[in-house]
Amino acid sequence: MPNKNYQKGRRKEWKVRKELEINGWIVLRTAGSHGFADLIAINKSTKRIRFIQCKPDNFSKKKLEELMEENKFINGEYTTNFEVI
Repeated sequence: MPNKNYQKGRRKEWKVRKELEINGWIVLRTAGSHGFADLIAINKSTKRIRFIQCKPDNFSKKKLEELMEENKFINGEYTTNFEVI
């Protein structure tokens, strides 16, 4: 049986995913990737892409600031391509 922290995190990811999908976003969950994003959300009409890291509600402000600083390189404009390989 998975640990309680994993279950709590997974529930939050699915909650956020559902809210985004209700609002028209396409959402990919990157379960188990241990990367910078738990969810990748794409809005077809605005062509906006969001990389989302879900953390517990009691996540410390200091750790949040460190996480934002560590991943600020992600913000900006990108050129994207769809490929089939």
